[in-house]
Amino acid sequence: MVTLQDIHFLMPEIVMAVGAVIVMLAIAVKRDYTLSYGLTLATFLAAFGILVLNPTETRPVTELLLADPLGKFLSGLIIASAFIITIFSYPYFRIQKEVKEEYFILLILATLGAVLMTISNHFISFVISLEILSVSVFALIGYLKKLEISIEASIKYLILAAVATGFILFGFSLIYLSTGSMSLAQLTQTPAEGSFSLLLLTGLGLTIVGFGFKMALVPFHFWTPDIYSAAPAPVSTFVATISKGAAFVFLLRLFYSIGGLNNDNIWVVFAVLAIASMFVGNWLGLQQKNLKRLLAYSSISHLGYLMVGFLAFSDDGIRSSAFYLTAYFASILAAFGMITYLTSEHDGEPYMIENYRGLFWSKPWLAAFFTLVLLSLAGIPFTAGFMGKFYLLSSGMSAGKIVLLLSLVVSSTIGLFYYLKVVQVMLTRSETQHEFYIGKHSILMQAVVAVLFVVILWMGVFPSAFLSMIGM
Repeated sequence: MVTLQDIHFLMPEIVMAVGAVIVMLAIAVKRDYTLSYGLTLATFLAAFGILVLNPTETRPVTELLLADPLGKFLSGLIIASAFIITIFSYPYFRIQKEVKEEYFILLILATLGAVLMTISNHFISFVISLEILSVSVFALIGYLKKLEISIEASIKYLILAAVATGFILFGFSLIYLSTGSMSLAQLTQTPAEGSFSLLLLTGLGLTIVGFGFKMALVPFHFWTPDIYSAAPAPVSTFVATISKGAAFVFLLRLFYSIGGLNNDNIWVVFAVLAIASMFVGNWLGLQQKNLKRLLAYSSISHLGYLMVGFLAFSDDGIRSSAFYLTAYFASILAAFGMITYLTSEHDGEPYMIENYRGLFWSKPWLAAFFTLVLLSLAGIPFTAGFMGKFYLLSSGMSAGKIVLLLSLVVSSTIGLFYYLKVVQVMLTRSETQHEFYIGKHSILMQAVVAVLFVVILWMGVFPSAFLSMIGM
């Protein structure tokens, strides 16, 4: 039975659901792109404000959801990221010759699904949330119907998402058959290592495969560069951050609840996926000339780094993972925001690395901002990425995961080369220098770019402030 207190804790999600309906009704009355954009911003702003005002405590919200510090922090991170993506979307879609207003409905629904995934405490609530997210993202990827490559990517995502969900559902059914429960709270009562039956291990193995697809871990990563390069830049940003982050949070909840990492076989499987993602993602990134594909392979390696905190199997591991996820979100939002900022009506997205040749000499402040973002992704000191990797290494060291730590350090060194390649291109003069289009961006978008710049530096210099926000 739902109580008034449950409704109070669910108000951010309720606000987003109502916001999607309001945007839809506004479109039905009169198509107004700016109005739909404003209503979407107001929806995310209201949801975030209510979430901040909600008390930080651990309590069940019905049998399906859980309110706790981790869920509150990551829900806030997702809503804030969606707010930023909305701001980036406005100038991008304004110049597109498409019906634009429904984009914002899909964006709100996808964010709602992601937030519900982070607080899910039951297989049923997770699967419903996953489908809300996946169906919305499928439509967002192919939203620009004039681009055949986007339609192709959308269909590819639909098929792979269905396959991944099939693995997850089959895995969940075997876990339920073995334990008799679909609630994560009751799975905590499952005895540790010695009692892992073959049926339970099979269920967990299928679940790992499904989440491997959702998070684009190697060898389930092949869809990622195609989706990133074909989808509109704001949608690629959403897939790279919110979609993957929400899946990771439930994966953490599931395996920490059932004690799955106490089993050596499961731990080794995750370790192999993590190490492969670090090295394969960075190695393939070295070969890219397309900036969006480069960021796709970069995100694969970053999810591999994130697994180091996950595999620490400790409270420190959770904190370091939440901090790294925040640093990763800020850096990826800024990187794709750069592509969005320079998108023009006639030339489209500047998605090739060569498009950025000489940027330092024509737009030095943009080049400085993008350089900081790339250095953060590379993990250079005084940036958010460096402190994120430092905390991952710290949690891994405490847990004695030396192999993972060495893999993180070595693979990060490989990744540094392709980030610096982009910086080199921006610093290089050329007779055929690309003419950069700087559209009439709102003060709000410029403010967001400035805020991301400050956040990346702030997390790198004063990380304690963000650790205190995690509250665990």
